[in-house]
Amino acid sequence: MKKIFFIAAIAAIYATTAFAQHQPFTLVSSTARTVTFDELLAAEKTRDLGVKGEGTLTFTKKELRLVVATGPEDDMLSYRIQGMRNPTLIVPEGARLKILFVNKDGDMRHDLRIGHVMGEFTADPTLAMTAGSIKLEPAGTVRTWNAQELVIQANEAGSFKYFCSVSGHAKGGMWGDIKVGAASDKATSGTPTSGGHDHHKMTGEGKTAPMPTPTPTPSSSHDGHTPLASEPSKPQDHTGHTMPGNMSGEMQMASTVNIGDPMSRESSGTAWVPDSTPMYAYMKHFKDGGMFMLMGSAFLRYTTIGSSRDVSIAGKGSRSRFDAPHMLMAMYSRPAGKNGQIGIRTMFSLDALTQRGYGYPLLYQSGEQFHGLPVHDRQHPHDFVSELAFTYSYKFDDKRSVFVYAGLPGEPALGPAMFMHRTSGANNPDAPISHHWQDATHITWGVVTAGVSFGKVKFEASAFNGTEPDENRWAFDRPRLNSFSGRISWNPTRDLSFQISHGYLKNPEPLEPDLKILRKTTASAIYNRPFGKDKNWASTFVWGQNYGNGERSNAFLFESNFDFQKNAIFGRLERVEKSAHELVLDHSYHGPMYWVGAYSIGYVRDIYSQKGVDVGLGGMLTANSNPASLTPVYGGTQHGGWQIFLRIRPSKVL
Repeated sequence: MKKIFFIAAIAAIYATTAFAQHQPFTLVSSTARTVTFDELLAAEKTRDLGVKGEGTLTFTKKELRLVVATGPEDDMLSYRIQGMRNPTLIVPEGARLKILFVNKDGDMRHDLRIGHVMGEFTADPTLAMTAGSIKLEPAGTVRTWNAQELVIQANEAGSFKYFCSVSGHAKGGMWGDIKVGAASDKATSGTPTSGGHDHHKMTGEGKTAPMPTPTPTPSSSHDGHTPLASEPSKPQDHTGHTMPGNMSGEMQMASTVNIGDPMSRESSGTAWVPDSTPMYAYMKHFKDGGMFMLMGSAFLRYTTIGSSRDVSIAGKGSRSRFDAPHMLMAMYSRPAGKNGQIGIRTMFSLDALTQRGYGYPLLYQSGEQFHGLPVHDRQHPHDFVSELAFTYSYKFDDKRSVFVYAGLPGEPALGPAMFMHRTSGANNPDAPISHHWQDATHITWGVVTAGVSFGKVKFEASAFNGTEPDENRWAFDRPRLNSFSGRISWNPTRDLSFQISHGYLKNPEPLEPDLKILRKTTASAIYNRPFGKDKNWASTFVWGQNYGNGERSNAFLFESNFDFQKNAIFGRLERVEKSAHELVLDHSYHGPMYWVGAYSIGYVRDIYSQKGVDVGLGGMLTANSNPASLTPVYGGTQHGGWQIFLRIRPSKVL
C-alpha cells in the first residue's frame, strides 16, 4: 500500500510539473490592492525600462518590473506600458515578470492575461493556456484605482499574446504581442509602427479585425521620466494624427461624418449626441484605415390603440395589428489624404412591406399621405432608401475641422438626433406624435450640409428639399434645394449635448398647397450617463415649433431609458398642439389648436445575447389624452393602448 501511495505521489508531482512546463506562463503570486496617483508615480520611477523600437519594448533582464495600465479615457480599449500603446514586449527566455496592473477605466472592468491564444480575436479568447489577473472593477475615484500586483513566470520560448478577456475587449483591440527569447531584429520585422502587431497578418482577408492600434504622441512628464502609462495621451490614427474623443469611454474612432469628431457623438444625419453614448453595432476595420459599420433595429410586435375613431385610410388599416417597425443603417469611411476622410452613409427600411402604405396605428399621429388622402392616427411608413449620403471632412488640428454632407435622400441640419437614433428612445417601438415638429426632416430628397466643428461647438447650414416625400416608398423623388436651415450644437461635457436650429421650408405639404412657407424651430438637450459596465441612463428633452400661414403650434417631448444588466426601463411623455387640419377633422372642427398627449412606459429584457446579436422581449403601455371638445371624434378624453414585442439589434460595441 505504501508503494502505491508513493508511486501515486511521484506521478502527481510529475504530472503537475509537466503541466506547468506545458503552460507557457504560470502565475506565481498575486495581490489585489488600490493605488493612488502618487503610488503609481513612484512605481513608474522604479520600473525596468525597455529599449524602444518600432512598436516594441526590448528587455534583457530576467527579473523585470513592469507597470501596465488601461488606456486613457479617450482610448479605453488598450494598455499603456512605458508610455506606449499595446507595444510588443520582447523578454529573455525564463523571464519572471513582476507586474503592477492598474485599471484606470471609470466605466468598465478589465484584466490582464498572458499566454497562448487559440485562433484569432474574432471571438472571446479561452483562458486555458494563460495566466494573469482577475477582472478589476472600474476606478474608485479620479486619483485612486483598483490594481493587482502579479508575479508571472515565463516557462517557454515563443510568441504569445497579452490581452483583456472581458467580452469583446480583445476583439476591439485590447491586446498585444509578447515574445519570449526572441531576438530584437526578429521581433520587430514586419511590425507596424502603429502599435506592435500586424492586424492584416493576424486576421487574414475577410475576417473581422481589431481596432487599429495607434501609438501615442511622445511627450515628457513633469519629472523628466517617460509619461505614466496611466496618464491620458492622445491616440493617433494611421496617418499619425491625433484622433478625437472616444466611444462610450471605450473605443477610440473618428466619426464617419467628420474626422474631427468622435464616433460616439455621431447619430442620424450630422446631428450630435453625448460623447458617452453607448453604441450598438457590428464593426469591421481594414488595413488601409477604412472602417465599416452596421447598425439597426427591428421590433416584431402586436400593437393596439384605444379610442373609437375610425383610423383606417382609404379603407385600409385598423386599431390593432401585427407589424415590424425597423431600420438598417450601414456606414463606411476611409482616409483621404493626410488630414482628410471620405464616407458614405445609407439607411434602409422595408416599411413599405411590413407597414404597408397606410402605416401602423398610433393615436394622434399625422403627416404624409396614402392614396392621395392625409394619414391620421397612424405612423406613415419610411422610404425603402431613407438615406444615401456622401461626406468629406478635413481636420486642421485637434479642435478645428470642416465637413460637407450631401444626400439623396439625407437629413438636413434641423432638429435633434432622430428618435430611432437616440438611446433614450431606442427601446420604444413607436414614433413620437411630436415627430413632425421636431425631427421629421430626417428623410429629405436632396440635401447639402456644410459645417465647421471647434471641438465642443459646431455650426452648420443646409440647403435641402422642404417638400415631404411622396407616397411611393420604393422610388427616388425628384431632388430640389428649395429650403434652408441652420443649427448650433454644443457638447459641454461628454454626458451632455445641446442643439438649437431653425429651418425655412418651402411647399412642405403636397396636400396643403396654400402653405407656401413653414418655419420650423427646435431646441433639445440630451443627457447620457454610464454607471459602470452594464448600466446606462439616457434622457432627452425636445421642444419644436411650426409656424405657417399665421398659425403657430408647439410640441414638447421628454423620454428616458435606463439600462441595467440585461434589462431596460423606458418611457416617453409628449404634449403637442395640433390643428384640425393636422388631426384630419371635418370642417366643423376648424378653429383653435387642440392639445393632445401620449404617455408611455415600457420594459424589455434581453433573452439572447450571442454572436453579436441581442434579442429582447418587452412590452409597453400607453395612455392618450385629448380635450373634451374632441370627445365626439375619439369617443372620450382618455384612451389606452398596449403592445408586446421582440426587439432585435446588434450587441453593444465594448
